[in-house]
Amino acid sequence: MLTTRLSTKFSSAVILLLATVLLAAACGSDPTATPRPAPTATAVPEPTATPLPPGVPTPTPVPPTPTPAPPPAPSFDAAAHFKGKTVRILVGWDPATSSDLQARYLARTLSEYIPGNPRMIVTNMPGASAIIASNYMAAAKPDGLTLFYGVGGQPTNQIQRADESKYEFDKFVRVGTFENRPAVWYIAGDAPYDRIQDAVGGTKEFTYGTETFNAPVALMTEALNLPVRQVLGISGSTTGFLLAFDRGDVDSMISGSGWYRISRDRPGWFKDHFIEPFGKTADPSTVLQPNTEISVPSDLVDVRTLMSDEHVKDFNILTATDGSLYRNSFLPPNTPPEIQQVFVTALQTAFENESFIEGLTTIMGRSPDALMTGQELDAFTQSFSVADLDAAYKKWDPSYVSPLN
Repeated sequence: MLTTRLSTKFSSAVILLLATVLLAAACGSDPTATPRPAPTATAVPEPTATPLPPGVPTPTPVPPTPTPAPPPAPSFDAAAHFKGKTVRILVGWDPATSSDLQARYLARTLSEYIPGNPRMIVTNMPGASAIIASNYMAAAKPDGLTLFYGVGGQPTNQIQRADESKYEFDKFVRVGTFENRPAVWYIAGDAPYDRIQDAVGGTKEFTYGTETFNAPVALMTEALNLPVRQVLGISGSTTGFLLAFDRGDVDSMISGSGWYRISRDRPGWFKDHFIEPFGKTADPSTVLQPNTEISVPSDLVDVRTLMSDEHVKDFNILTATDGSLYRNSFLPPNTPPEIQQVFVTALQTAFENESFIEGLTTIMGRSPDALMTGQELDAFTQSFSVADLDAAYKKWDPSYVSPLN
């Protein structure tokens, strides 16, 4: 009995030991892991708005605060800028010349139309056909305290006197003009023709007096088939013009001041037909007014009306200084537009004053032409270049040597 129990216990022990060994062997092996399903994320419920109690209004959403805009640039205070200051009007000609007399009239009268009422004075800087003064203006400070007035700042000097001219005509900031050059071609009363339209295609030669070869006359000679011959060495000044006709040196000349000067300096020349207005070469906007002897002849034509468009284009470039760029006012390059506008407005306002116009008429010896503003002048100066002028001279003046080559 005892033996049987011991045998049973022994067998149980052996079985338990064998099971232990087998379990240890299983743990030391590398079996493939049984895959487990990935855990499922628990959904987070969206927040639910808490309902407002009855009678409570729904609040208005508040928009985000915008980023503040930068403050606007301060406007130009013209009165503060000019108050207590002195504006110097620069004239490139001697005292008592037309440009000087007109500038002094503006200095006396224009200040009241400028905010701040600055003091205005005239400084004469004559020499080299106003090239010296124009060069000075090209380097002047663009603060509105230096203003050019008179004949100057023109494109022709940039090619005819290129070594002396240090300015660029289209860089000046223009203020205005009220006097075009009243240029007219005159012919002796005993010449073969009285008006230019009668000479078109003519066969009887007449002469034209000029100091140097005249490109616009050469253009008209070809465009209109005129039987004209240029005579060089004749001064183009008013004095030279009158002397040439006094002596009978030539049959014809162009003069910018002759329409008003001849009747004063040579009374009877117009009335007695010693001299005749041959054709109008002035800018088309120039209005000739009756002089002290005669009215403008009804058959006096603008020479442009007889030319082709191509010829008119070159003619206008060659004669630009007879028109709106003849006698005008301008500021230094880079002058701010708001300062330009102060002077433009001052001129416009002055031109609405009858007493101002009366005084200006007395100074000029005739009524002023219609005021052309600085902005209009600037647009004109941008419509052509020195290169265009150079090309026109190359085309119409065989003696011309380009400084641009």
